[in-house]
Amino acid sequence: MTRGEVAIATRNPKTLYLVMEVLKGLDLDFVICEPNGAECLIAKVIITTSNEAKGLDPERVVIVEDDLNEDSMVIALMLHLLDIKEPTSIVVGVDPGLRFGLALVIDDNVILTKISTSPAKAARFTLRWLTAVNNSFSQEPVIRVGTGSSMFAAFFLREITPHVDSTLLELVNEENTTKVGESDKSSAIRIALRKGRPLKESDDIFEIRESHVQSLKHLVLDITNGNRRISTADAQAVLLGDKTLEWLLGITD
Repeated sequence: MTRGEVAIATRNPKTLYLVMEVLKGLDLDFVICEPNGAECLIAKVIITTSNEAKGLDPERVVIVEDDLNEDSMVIALMLHLLDIKEPTSIVVGVDPGLRFGLALVIDDNVILTKISTSPAKAARFTLRWLTAVNNSFSQEPVIRVGTGSSMFAAFFLREITPHVDSTLLELVNEENTTKVGESDKSSAIRIALRKGRPLKESDDIFEIRESHVQSLKHLVLDITNGNRRISTADAQAVLLGDKTLEWLLGITD
């Protein structure tokens, strides 16, 4: 019997469905088997619940439950598949813009990528990833933020800096990180792999120009599918840091 990479070993139909959908999204092949079935016993990684993990090799098990934390599961799964036990480098790359590209890179391996349409959501994804890796490793992560757009980089920094030590943040020159035809995710990966400079207190402050006001107005139209227009005064309040983008959009969460 050929050894499979990933096996799902659960009798819980909800958990089984959720895990299958995640693995399909990752384009990973998998088998479904009984917790003590032959295919599970030889698989490289076994995804199962805590109640069904008894007797399985803990070195090969990824535990999931009904309230599936997709990011934590994917991180644990990829680390098992890549045989990463004690990483020496954990980096989140952030490509700020009308869409924020995010990439979690561990020991130069791409573990997760995301696209977000707001700096607050991008910050929440980043913090979620950091929580997942901090629960498993002592190695401190680094957050590398591209500087191609001073406005969008500043928006992200304002959201993330209250929650992380500033020494974990680096700003990366985005020159040659964006290739024609490539996605925001690809740019985020390139940013993650490029050494940046330490954060300065002035990095979330920038000279407000008319182009910034217009870009912010365009961003709000894009996020709201053209349903909301904002005044120049409101745009300037957000650009100055007096108000948040979520306030501008009427988002309370």
